[in-house]
Amino acid sequence: MKIFFDTNVLLDVALRREPHFTKSYEILSEAIENHACFLSWHTVSNLAYILGRLETKEDALTFIQEITKVCTIAPVEHKDLAVALAHSSGDIEDAMQIASALAVQAETIVTRDPRGFTKSPITLVNPASE
Repeated sequence: MKIFFDTNVLLDVALRREPHFTKSYEILSEAIENHACFLSWHTVSNLAYILGRLETKEDALTFIQEITKVCTIAPVEHKDLAVALAHSSGDIEDAMQIASALAVQAETIVTRDPRGFTKSPITLVNPASE
């Protein structure tokens, strides 16, 4: 099963944000163990920016290096922007996540922001409600 991770879940893990850290970490660990972990290219820049501001740039790069050793970046192309626009419900970043997940034929998107994924044809898992 291919599992795609939204940025907010990875931030929960990187920053050990409770009350979401434990469940997010469990889901991520299971996906990594099963070689089924995927994320988008733009998630990397989001992580670098947010973690660099909340922690240090070095911490951000370390987390990015570690997560990309065990998770695959979804390959997207120009045509995937049209897919994102078709699945947008107001937030282009979330729509880009959907398009990236579709590109790898993910069966699940793990996010704590289900409102941003209302047009997703992919099943959502919300660690906050697990």
